[in-house]
Amino acid sequence: MSDTTATKLNRRAALAKIGAVSVVAYSVPSLTTLSMAHAQSAASAASAASAASEASAASAASAASETSAASQASSASTASGPSGASDQAACLASGGTWDGTSCS
Repeated sequence: MSDTTATKLNRRAALAKIGAVSVVAYSVPSLTTLSMAHAQSAASAASAASAASEASAASAASAASETSAASQASSASTASGPSGASDQAACLASGGTWDGTSCS
């Protein structure tokens, strides 16, 4: 074998070792975390049921409240003009020219 072939094989072997070490370095913490989580997830013993409480006595009915006076009707509302009518009136009152959408 030539020197370049041997160098390539040494580099490949070194990269393979580095890859194996990195896989182990990244997988060990996750596996230990999973094993710890599995160990902590064991079911706990069921607790005993508590005794039923006694029923309380019914409370007395309250007296009826007095009726309130009727409210007064509000005044009728006034109809508004078409949309933009107040803008048009304000525009014309201020001496502007209304073009249908804006005042200039």
